[in-house]
Amino acid sequence: MKVLLSAFSCAPNQGSEPGLGWGWAVEVARLGHDVLVLTSSERQEAIEAELASGRLPPTLRFEYFLPAWLARLQRKGLALGYESLTWHTVHLLWQLLVYGHVRRRLADRRFDLVHHITFSGIRHPTLLGRLGFPLVLGPLGGGERAPLALRRSLSWRGWLLEAVRDVHTFLIRFDPITRRACRDAEVIYVKTEQTRTALPGRFRDKTVVQMEIGTKDVAMPARPIREPGGPLRLLYAGRFLYWKGMHLGLRALAELRARGVDAHLTMLGGGPDEQSWRALADQLGLGPAVRWVARIEHSRMAEMYGSHDVVLFPSLHDSSGNVVLEALFHGLPVVCLDLGGPAVIATESCGRIVATAGRSESEVVTGLADALEELARSEPLLDELSRGAQIRAEIFRWPTLVRRVYDDIARRLRRGTEDEAILAPDSPQPSRP
Repeated sequence: MKVLLSAFSCAPNQGSEPGLGWGWAVEVARLGHDVLVLTSSERQEAIEAELASGRLPPTLRFEYFLPAWLARLQRKGLALGYESLTWHTVHLLWQLLVYGHVRRRLADRRFDLVHHITFSGIRHPTLLGRLGFPLVLGPLGGGERAPLALRRSLSWRGWLLEAVRDVHTFLIRFDPITRRACRDAEVIYVKTEQTRTALPGRFRDKTVVQMEIGTKDVAMPARPIREPGGPLRLLYAGRFLYWKGMHLGLRALAELRARGVDAHLTMLGGGPDEQSWRALADQLGLGPAVRWVARIEHSRMAEMYGSHDVVLFPSLHDSSGNVVLEALFHGLPVVCLDLGGPAVIATESCGRIVATAGRSESEVVTGLADALEELARSEPLLDELSRGAQIRAEIFRWPTLVRRVYDDIARRLRRGTEDEAILAPDSPQPSRP
């Protein structure tokens, strides 16, 4: 197939959205499809260097688009510290403008499929369905929601942002860009059931729950070796944002240590909630039990996984969780909440999933501490879950993931073609939902 892949964020050797866009682009081309990736020119240099290496399929090409004024807006917003607002705004404007760019630059090109992949959210995904080619969306996320009971200790800013997000999620049902994209789509892949229910009801029969992130198709690294009798080495890696749940994770660590368990935590990353988390750690008397490490290059993450025993990731509404999948790949069990993507990726065979329904913050904190204590006090269990982590990661290999989705897309497109073929010329054509 000739595929136009819409990947605003796409770059090699990156995590998060850039790595997601890159993973899909490369693997779709490796399936033998002719792929043109429509992306921002922000990471053009890194992409061109990888193309020049000769390691990529020859059927993979890129079309870059980012107006100079939009690039300036992006730089200005990021410099001022408005990271989330800037990316949301720039992505929305890019989607509004890129349709016209494609019409002008690629007017003579025909595609068998338009696939929107990043940003992988249900808010204003794409207008490219207007091109008239079959459209596939996702996998998309963003419909996940933090339980009200777990917002009790958030700052007023956190409460406000969650309330705004709830309203925004509700209004998706009426958003013209989202509704148009859903109407045009042949199929909508969503990361979680929560995202499925956040979409307009009339389009939910088009949805398929499918996680969107994958692991490299290389040999699994050696699992971490824990020093006998040493402390339980916990790792949190990611942005320091209130909804990542470490206001609960730090309290769980304090409770764990109060029970006499020697456990240390590395906080790797940075973000707007760093000061409040540091203040909470001081208030809890955690002191040297918590080590704060600034962001590092993604290429160095393997070192961090190799020097820890467990990843603690109590996020309130991540739609997937790259750090969870990377942890499993490196043989680290994961302790998370039963919310969003982490609870889809991890299972009891490779970690502990702490229930939240009907539980207060203090009960959830105790649940996290219980899970960590169970691992700390049983070397055989920790080893069993470490093996289970890499077994679980196998099903998320990039080639396996992308082939599964594209086999499903091919079946749907064939079925659609057959359905059209059996209609008599004078029969009324079915309207799109």
